[in-house]
Amino acid sequence: MKKLLSIRIILFLAVAQASCEYNYEEETVDGGVNNCDIEVSYKDYIRPLINNNCMPCHNGDGSEPFAPDLRTFNGVKGIAELVKEVTLSRRMPKSGSLTNEQIASIGCWVDQGALNN
Repeated sequence: MKKLLSIRIILFLAVAQASCEYNYEEETVDGGVNNCDIEVSYKDYIRPLINNNCMPCHNGDGSEPFAPDLRTFNGVKGIAELVKEVTLSRRMPKSGSLTNEQIASIGCWVDQGALNN
């Protein structure tokens, strides 16, 4: 009887825990609240970031294995979520040279639909 009661309590706690809703605001890499109210321009902001930080490896020449070609908008757009993830985790660029603001802007651009604007 005690064993059955223990199983019921554990089951109840597991269901209660699973049904809890956790609300949070997305945070930026610097701990602030992510504010993507301003549209991030691919042409004016993202393309120059890529040119200055990614082209040594992502230039399409094949010298860097497994490095996606980021020379064109379509090349970037096709892996926009991955670009967001690897910059947010600071795996890319290899030099780790992006600022928190630049990383947050990349995330906003992707969240805004990775537009060719």
